[in-house]
Amino acid sequence: MNKITVGFLGLGVVGAELVNIIRVNQETIIRNYGVKVEIGKIFIRDMNKKRGTDISSLQLTTNVEEVIDDNEIDIICECMGGAGTEKTKEYIIRSINNNKSIIMSSKKTLAYYGKDIIPLAGESEIDLRYDATVGGGIPIAKILTSCFKGESITKIVGILNATSNFIYSKMENDVVSFKEALKEAQSLGYAENDPTEDIGGFDSLYKGIILAVFAMNKWVDVNQLSTTPFSTISLTDMNYALELGYSIKPLVIFKNSNGTLLYRIGPCLIKKDHIVANTSDNYNMIVIEGSNSGVLGFYGQGAGSLPTASAMFDDLISIIEKNNNDHFNSKLKQIKNFNNVEEYNNSLYWRLTVKNVIGNLSRITAIFSSYKINIEKLIQKNEQKNTVDVVLLTSRIELNQLSNLTDELNSFDSKVESIIPFFED
Repeated sequence: MNKITVGFLGLGVVGAELVNIIRVNQETIIRNYGVKVEIGKIFIRDMNKKRGTDISSLQLTTNVEEVIDDNEIDIICECMGGAGTEKTKEYIIRSINNNKSIIMSSKKTLAYYGKDIIPLAGESEIDLRYDATVGGGIPIAKILTSCFKGESITKIVGILNATSNFIYSKMENDVVSFKEALKEAQSLGYAENDPTEDIGGFDSLYKGIILAVFAMNKWVDVNQLSTTPFSTISLTDMNYALELGYSIKPLVIFKNSNGTLLYRIGPCLIKKDHIVANTSDNYNMIVIEGSNSGVLGFYGQGAGSLPTASAMFDDLISIIEKNNNDHFNSKLKQIKNFNNVEEYNNSLYWRLTVKNVIGNLSRITAIFSSYKINIEKLIQKNEQKNTVDVVLLTSRIELNQLSNLTDELNSFDSKVESIIPFFED
């Protein structure tokens, strides 16, 4: 019987779940593939930390060299979590140079350093698997690398951060504030104690970069992109959007337009009957558009350690099977940069707090008119003695005009509270 030894970098919640999955499926792996998977040395930083698995038989070490330089280890499972991305990159590159297959979970490391890691793995003919870095329980990487061979993927639209989607769903359905919904997400284990990566849009940014590699064979640098934090959405905007027939969702939009990447990472209004608008709780939805296949959607659980560990286990089985390995590695060698990167220019939702004085509404419409922006809908809400909410739906505006327009609107008896783009197919 053949034997494969798997080493680990990290044994946090994802690593512990992966150990549990391997243990539970040992007999199935032997029966189906004739291979025994042995768990080799595991690098950890703290010997005293409580782990989510039985560690009595595990070979734990605080010396990373004992793992990446161990000739007995065939596959390295990277489960470093929030550890330094540069160190993680260093460990992965050294492991590739030591001829070890790699299964990654750190989306941040891959987003920042994939341009170094991915070509090296391809040139070295090393199995590099990173399905677990994006999509949670959706095997989107395997789908994109094994299908669509006769066509190109031109567009990706998705909810890639299940934590933020859970928060938005609670706000919309239970009429609670962002802060209250975040607190519940943390209590359920869907959000970290420091949720900045999730609600700041950075987690979605990293995943978008990785999806572009899978879907478009194109690389975009982290520093070329910006995000609008998902935390900028208020319950007021959520309620007004619903009245208008829209949901607000934490979206990633990537479109390959003749070599130029058009992108948006942030909250968007999306029609309530759209499939993405109906993706709720801690679930992800990824919609891709192919040149031949048209529009296809993929739905699955996102937040939590178990979907990530399950994706890593699937990657392990793929390496054992050597499924489409030649095609996968050939794609790793072909990745090129986008020619240009531009932020999407969409129609906009505006909410202003305006002093309730005759003539102010006319001043607002005149300012928009001076920028040649059509106001497609204007409604007044929540009228008080001194103020009123003014909600406007406008045509697209050149992004370089947005700052000046906002300044003008803020220069008299009004204050711009929210600007949210629409998602437009």
